[in-house]
Amino acid sequence: MSRDDNRLIEQASDWLVLLRSGTASHDDLQAFAAWRARDVRHQQLWDNLEKNLDVFRVPSAQGLRGEQVQRTLNAAGTSRRQLLRGALVGAGVAIGVGLLTNRRWPLDELSADIATATGQRQRLTLDDGSELVLNARSAVDIDFTPQRRLLRLRSGELQVRVADDSRPLLVSSAFGQLSSRGGRLQLRVGELSGVVAALDGALELTSFSGAQGYLASRQQLSFDAYRFSPATPLQGGEGAWVDGLLEVRNQTLGEVLDALRPYRSGLLRVDPAVASLRVSGLYRLDDSDQVLDTLARTLPIRIARRSDLWVNVGPV
Repeated sequence: MSRDDNRLIEQASDWLVLLRSGTASHDDLQAFAAWRARDVRHQQLWDNLEKNLDVFRVPSAQGLRGEQVQRTLNAAGTSRRQLLRGALVGAGVAIGVGLLTNRRWPLDELSADIATATGQRQRLTLDDGSELVLNARSAVDIDFTPQRRLLRLRSGELQVRVADDSRPLLVSSAFGQLSSRGGRLQLRVGELSGVVAALDGALELTSFSGAQGYLASRQQLSFDAYRFSPATPLQGGEGAWVDGLLEVRNQTLGEVLDALRPYRSGLLRVDPAVASLRVSGLYRLDDSDQVLDTLARTLPIRIARRSDLWVNVGPV
């Protein structure tokens, strides 16, 4: 690890010792909140420590005084840093530039032809006259030849109004490919699956396993590399994000928060106890804090903000 990495680990370990000791003052808590907000690396490093060092929660549960815990951790010296480093490495966490930039610009998408940052949408006209809109935290490659028109969606979500052309427009993803000769389509991909909507015009679908499907106009379905779900009618509002709106019709709170995450630089967590609550409404994507406050006024949930970069949604 670099000198800067070790410095961050030392800072995080000092805060861990103080906060787990039970002796932190009000001023200490304010200074800690400022430290977390100062650099996204601080926030993400602390998040991973919280998730992977449960051992520090055990002493207080056993009735040990905070002063005892603090003396024990302070005595660890260099081994304390090694323990923290081991927890981070064991969790597959990169501390350096990846933590600095990933919540703003996903590192593995920086080489894409077009990529959007957190909270950014982009609209452009392609060489064939098609209109492409990228949602926040999305990346796409454009590969047009005399024989084909191909968009490769690496991550996130796109919407395309397909221009008339003798060549079909192909949109590929990690799970398969769709083909359109006209109309308006939308594709969103996640880690395990994708959702495609035929906003106007029909689509042909092919998964990477070779499964083929057809999607009629005004229908949508989810799919992965092996299969397609049954098609369902559009509810309306699926494409509202291109205008900066989130239109929700009887969806789960978990789905709503998923739509907000590309618009937040920090972590947005939801307790499973409230994730299935049903939500309907029209919200502004560009003010996600206001959306969260509105949800808290209409649902039995509590929004806990540890900082601008760490928000937890749980039951009242």
